[in-house]
Amino acid sequence: MRPALELAGFLSLFLVRRILRQGVLRSLLFRWTLGLTMLLAFVAFCAFGVVTIRQLIDDPALLTPLVRVAGVSVPLWVLAIFTVVRVMFMKSSDLVELTFSFPLTNRARTLGFMLFEALLVGVGVSLMLAALIAGTVSIGGFGILGEVVTCLVMPTVVAYLLASVYHLALERLLMRFRLARLRAFLVPLVLAATLVALYLGVSAQSEPVLFAAAGQGDAYFAVQLVFADIAAAHGLIIATASWLVTVALLAVAVCLTAPRQFDPTRRFALVPRLLGGTEFGAYFAAHARAIETITVCGIVLAGSYALFVADVRLPPFLLIAVTIQAVYAYVSTEPLRACGPRRHSPIGRYLLLLGPQLAILLLIALPTGVLSALTGSRWDEILLVIGFCASNVVVLTLAGIAFPPEKGNPFSVVVGIAVAALVTGTLAIGTNLLGLPAWFNVATIVLLTLAAAALSLTGMQKIERTARHEVVV
Repeated sequence: MRPALELAGFLSLFLVRRILRQGVLRSLLFRWTLGLTMLLAFVAFCAFGVVTIRQLIDDPALLTPLVRVAGVSVPLWVLAIFTVVRVMFMKSSDLVELTFSFPLTNRARTLGFMLFEALLVGVGVSLMLAALIAGTVSIGGFGILGEVVTCLVMPTVVAYLLASVYHLALERLLMRFRLARLRAFLVPLVLAATLVALYLGVSAQSEPVLFAAAGQGDAYFAVQLVFADIAAAHGLIIATASWLVTVALLAVAVCLTAPRQFDPTRRFALVPRLLGGTEFGAYFAAHARAIETITVCGIVLAGSYALFVADVRLPPFLLIAVTIQAVYAYVSTEPLRACGPRRHSPIGRYLLLLGPQLAILLLIALPTGVLSALTGSRWDEILLVIGFCASNVVVLTLAGIAFPPEKGNPFSVVVGIAVAALVTGTLAIGTNLLGLPAWFNVATIVLLTLAAAALSLTGMQKIERTARHEVVV
């Protein structure tokens, strides 16, 4: 067990050091400011959950139905965060391959990755459910903690282990059919399809679980709540013992399923030169040929079609996934910017960086917007989402400039995405809670986009001057 703990500690230390020594995070003052800001945002999020739940629920007896309904959706949150973490590891294949040269057994390496990965997933799920737990405990006191543990904590651990076994079995299957080099495309696609199927299943379960817990319907069994049912029937000790046995068996399954060798991942795909041999076409191809870009676009198109078939009325929010690749745009196009003489102004270089991303967003937005309109969404809602996604491309491009991800190490992008999500989420929640008109939301997005573009230009100029030894870092 000690080698596994050492590997998990190494990965954690690598994550922290790589994040805290990138871009503007080299500044100690900025790190403290960012940390305090995120802490205040988390406290405000929990306070918001307390206020909201107290407004909705005044009878502590209604807390049990609320917690059970939340427990039904726990596997969905776990799989969503697990998918993000897995994609991060695929982007850092050099680091994963390095661990195969360590003096470790396959079991120790698997357990080390499992512990580190479980830590990341656990932190993500905790952040998602923090407001709910804070509001529940504020009403029910410590007496409700037993149900919180059996309905939320225990299913989270089991769901992570099941997702890990599922992923490792998929990796083994790809290796058996000699498709492991395409894992960066196939694995996220399969996980996303599973996520959609799980979402549809959870949505169908929520209502009967709620009515059954409130005593207004027939008894309903949800496998996610099996430990809560055992605790209700036989006590918390029996439920905990059953959970420990399940965790031990799944941990053994993870060790047995893990592949015993590493196959490199294909990073790029062949795409047609849609824009010929122009300079803009070269930048477009550099962004489009990344296997992750093709994967995300395929997931968005498939998800939009699935929502259309299921007749789910929803604006094309899946387009936000297309914008995530913007954090890699600056680093991935660096060889192009370094080639040849400097012919463009700073604005021209920035537009070459931004234009291909917006072009790909528009290409994907056309079919997804049409599918969303066919399900009943209004065109003004669709255009607002597309505009927000375009703004998100600009903001995340800034994140990739301020927190540049090194080759084979995407962990620094976590901070960039977190900052972008914090800013845009705070603005969105604030404007919705205040009930401000739509034009104010549009003006806010436009101002945020302009500010991000200006900061991106400043950051690019500083990086270029530093590379020419005109600025002392």
